[in-house]
Amino acid sequence: MLRLYNNSSINRQTVSDLAFFDPLITDPEVQSQIAPRLLSLGIIELCQHICRKELFHEKLFVQTNKELSVETRAVSTCLGCVVNLTDISADACRRIIDIGLHKDMFSFLNLDSMDPSKVPKSCHVRSHFADSAMSLAYNVIQASQQFLYFYCAALC
Repeated sequence: MLRLYNNSSINRQTVSDLAFFDPLITDPEVQSQIAPRLLSLGIIELCQHICRKELFHEKLFVQTNKELSVETRAVSTCLGCVVNLTDISADACRRIIDIGLHKDMFSFLNLDSMDPSKVPKSCHVRSHFADSAMSLAYNVIQASQQFLYFYCAALC
């Protein structure tokens, strides 16, 4: 994970490494063991690093020869990993709040390039990114409500 984080460029190997984690997160047989390990290795911090580096660029949605750029695939893959992680781990949701990744997602959704009324034509890539950002926000909000409920119950 450190190699991925310290790598100044995002390349095909980065995408491949991130794509390796995603099926592990969604595999019911290993997800209870893999989630805490990925959290301790800093996958959420890595996702924030990649998102802050690439998510706010105009060229994010540009396709060449019907193929997405490596950077776009890296953002998509890391967001997918984190969304899947937040589906199964309240600790992942807490970590997102701690580092402020949810604020980055709301800022991204607030961009003019994500506003359907300001974008000339529909783009499946934009839709995918919007869906991932909203799924992450939804999971974090759900977990926050649970934290608040258990905290209030502990005080009473």
